[in-house]
Amino acid sequence: MVEKIRTNHKNSQGRIFSWMALMLGFTVNLIYPIFPNFIKRIVETDEAVSIFYAVMAIFLLIGSMLSMWIFRKISRTTIMKVALALSAANFLFLIFVTRVAELYFLETIRLWMKLFLVISIALFVRDCAKETDLGEEEGLYYKFSNIGYFIGPMIGGFVASAFDYELVFSLAALTSLVALGYFYHAHIIKKHPHIKKIKQPQDFSFRKNIKEFFLDPDRRKAYLITLVLFTWFSFKRIYIPLYILTSGYLDNISGIILSLGILPFIFFEVKIGKYADKKGIRLPITTGFLIIAAILLLVFISPWPLLNFALLILASIGASFIEPLQEYYLFQHLPKDREDGMYGIYMTTDSVSYFLAPAIGAVVLAFLPFKYLFLVFAIITALSSLYFWKTLKGK
Repeated sequence: MVEKIRTNHKNSQGRIFSWMALMLGFTVNLIYPIFPNFIKRIVETDEAVSIFYAVMAIFLLIGSMLSMWIFRKISRTTIMKVALALSAANFLFLIFVTRVAELYFLETIRLWMKLFLVISIALFVRDCAKETDLGEEEGLYYKFSNIGYFIGPMIGGFVASAFDYELVFSLAALTSLVALGYFYHAHIIKKHPHIKKIKQPQDFSFRKNIKEFFLDPDRRKAYLITLVLFTWFSFKRIYIPLYILTSGYLDNISGIILSLGILPFIFFEVKIGKYADKKGIRLPITTGFLIIAAILLLVFISPWPLLNFALLILASIGASFIEPLQEYYLFQHLPKDREDGMYGIYMTTDSVSYFLAPAIGAVVLAFLPFKYLFLVFAIITALSSLYFWKTLKGK
């Protein structure tokens, strides 16, 4: 899930966060082609995989809630270092997992550390970002993250097919340590001007922050846009590898499809950001969800797996219309001095979507064949497109 991280790689001072986003995106996505199938080895059925992801989403939601307190009590620099170190250790421990309880524990740690890293980098970036032409910057920010998302699944899939899953986890641990060393050097040795402790206001109310966030109608819509988009991302990362496996293909095919699905983000996001600055977000967001819905419907109808694999790659065109605009829309309606207290609320979209996708999948798989998953999610994204067409305003 994760969501990609905005980083201003055209700014020499902000480029460190571009490289951090690339390394994080690469590390996280190394395991995406293999992880649903790795889980299936332990829990044995597709329905059990769905239930596992749904339960993990509850723990991720707890982590999202805790982040609002943690980021006010502990500096981002400390969080970054601890999260990278624990991520490296966690990947190594995954090599030895044989029981479900062990898997739940380690996956909770992995998801929490990834969440804290995403929030840390996103807030570092926001603090040094300029306010003008924010939409264009949003498109630019995601490019390095997308490069990591492109390379990671490709390498992870091929390494798993050639050497099995243990080497993939070892490689993920190594890249986490490299990222830790890079960040430590920038912070402690080079004393980077944008890596510093941020003084937080003393007042904090968990309930008040949630109420304040959702009282604003534009923040509610930004939340919902991200929720639907992340639900699609969760669906893609869980069920595409399982679909490929049930179609008789290997993990390297999953890696290729997930990697090629990143290309539309690299090609289109800058242009979409520029369009939003000039004409608003209504058309690209509604068009994006409609494209995803149409392609999922075609996958449901088509009996040819190889054609469906190509269609699933093309579905990323729709997502690339939406991704650079969800945080663009949020930050237009989120005061900068309220970010640390409220950004964690927005990040619950990650955990809620991480629950919704497998929960819906588990219900569908309990009564219908696997392919009906594509029909159900086509309906969800089509209805979302219609809703946002009616509720979002032009510029």
